[in-house]
Amino acid sequence: MTSIASMLSVFLAPLLFFLPLLAAAQTSCQFLQVAQVPLHYAGSGLGLTMTGEINGKRATLLPDTGAGVTYLTRTGVERHGLTQRPTGRYVQGVAGKSRLYEARVAQFTVGPVRARDLYLSVVGETSFTPRFDAIVGAAFLLQSDLEFSLATKELRFFRPQRCGSTWLAYWDKNASVIPFRQHDELTANPQFFVHINGARLTAMIDSGASITTITRRAAHRAGIDLDGPRAQRVANAHGVGKQSVGAWIARADTFRIGDATVHDPEFDVIDSQLSVDVLLGVDFLRTHRVLFAMSQGKLYVSYLGGQPFDSRREVRPWMRQEAEAGNADAWYTMAGMAVSERAMNKDPAAAKAYLERAAALGQREASLSLGVRMLVQGKPEQAATLLRASLGEGHTGRNGALWLYLAQLRAGDPQARAELEARFKERSDWPRPVVDYFLDKIDGGKLLAASDTPARACFAANLVLLHEETLGKPASVALPEDCKAIREQYQSAGAGTDMAL
Repeated sequence: MTSIASMLSVFLAPLLFFLPLLAAAQTSCQFLQVAQVPLHYAGSGLGLTMTGEINGKRATLLPDTGAGVTYLTRTGVERHGLTQRPTGRYVQGVAGKSRLYEARVAQFTVGPVRARDLYLSVVGETSFTPRFDAIVGAAFLLQSDLEFSLATKELRFFRPQRCGSTWLAYWDKNASVIPFRQHDELTANPQFFVHINGARLTAMIDSGASITTITRRAAHRAGIDLDGPRAQRVANAHGVGKQSVGAWIARADTFRIGDATVHDPEFDVIDSQLSVDVLLGVDFLRTHRVLFAMSQGKLYVSYLGGQPFDSRREVRPWMRQEAEAGNADAWYTMAGMAVSERAMNKDPAAAKAYLERAAALGQREASLSLGVRMLVQGKPEQAATLLRASLGEGHTGRNGALWLYLAQLRAGDPQARAELEARFKERSDWPRPVVDYFLDKIDGGKLLAASDTPARACFAANLVLLHEETLGKPASVALPEDCKAIREQYQSAGAGTDMAL
């Protein structure tokens, strides 16, 4: 068995082997770029991704400096036909603990680097549906010096030779220099200090997080009153783990990193027991050029302009630019923002138009959302067309199949039951209990009992009520506490945009 640690140790070997030979004759610092990897914005949160390969098949990878090591997701396991087995271990995330499984990968490729015959851990539970196949963690990314340049949407890997304390921010002689220490002896995550309202807090750059967050504990230390007029309670935050955690948007007086100060910043605050106070996300990276100088134990940071923190209250120019360039996920993200509780000015008409643009570009979650809207508005034939476009791998495809069954049932399609059985023939995990309910193998009460998270219980109860209404039966279940009726959400002009529970 090839361990993660041994796999990571050879990841860059083919690239780096020849560099000492090239530098041997040099007496001055040689800051050599050994790889350059394009970055993309993808998923419903427009997180950073890069392209790699798993077993020779194209894979979407999340470059995540906030993660210690490299993991596969359930999406990646399913998409690439991998076999996973339980390990008895767990990983801690924003939304609690997740079981870890293990899967063998014959070949794993990131940029020009290739590793063979290795075993990777699989994150078993997340409170959202990952669009990426694997999380590439700090132990790989930070083996060498690493530069994030989101202005050009690139990752650059460097190998310094004889550089010592030489200035490495080759693009800016006035960049801020921030010393860091390792997160702990087991991982490569650099940790450093920032100040919010004068309070010194531990921080980490987390390229796996779309937006910057601080913990509730840190907000308290910085004197931020989450019950005061400068804070707003928002929908719970999601991440690794089955659950979600409390979240707020709050404004501070100052944020300081190095010798740079931001006045009147606004952050997301989460009620999570993270090992660090502040996670500087992709919003921070988008407005800064950052070099992780691992060889020197410091960060070089240059401010590029713009708002360094983005709580997703309004569509930013970069998002619209992504959308207009054909990024379907950008249209979908903008649709959600247009009707979000975070929005400065809600615009339901714009949300619907954005969803339609996303669906036209093949964004399956948008097709799912529009299909559900049509179904509950009494248009099952139109709903079925949209819902068929949502079918495919992952949670979105499975949920789309459930809604498609209801649309077919309402439209009187005689193939509805047979198609549902065929689509879930080989599956035993969620949403298998919903399928069993539709196939009359269990009743609504047993379905709700089998729903192992609050979100799934709401989802299942709504399907039961719509199913019984379709068949002309009286309601046999009640919506669990704090659940909103799907009909209420999707008959309004401000219909929601995320059905991939």
